[in-house]
Amino acid sequence: MSTRFHGIMSISLVAISILIAIVTVFQATPALGLVYLIGCAVAPLGIVYAFCAKCPCRTHCAHVLFGKLAMALTHRQPGPYTPVEMSAVALALLWLLGVPQFWLWQTPLWLALFWLLNAVAVIQIRIAVCPACDNACCPLRPAR
Repeated sequence: MSTRFHGIMSISLVAISILIAIVTVFQATPALGLVYLIGCAVAPLGIVYAFCAKCPCRTHCAHVLFGKLAMALTHRQPGPYTPVEMSAVALALLWLLGVPQFWLWQTPLWLALFWLLNAVAVIQIRIAVCPACDNACCPLRPAR
């Protein structure tokens, strides 16, 4: 299977897990569900700006949508990531994956499905996407 397939599939799996989290939070507390939903719309944009836009592979990114969004940020040049950029990515991931844990924990099936989908996505990325990526500055880049 192509790297592009794995890139699209991994992002899709993460998106499904986030939708599960959004529904779970909304069911428990609609107001907080709305706050989480808005954050889930903003967090990926922060990842694209802080990380993807500096990737030299953005023109042929396996995570197609992120690559297309990153190409629009032409003022960001490829290069090493700063601690601020890596912190922004970490905070965005913490928002997406960490915030809903309290509500997911209350429904073990949704919690298990959430983490299973994310685990499969990470495995796909590490096994099929990362080895084909040429971003020498990526902290996740396999040794070559």
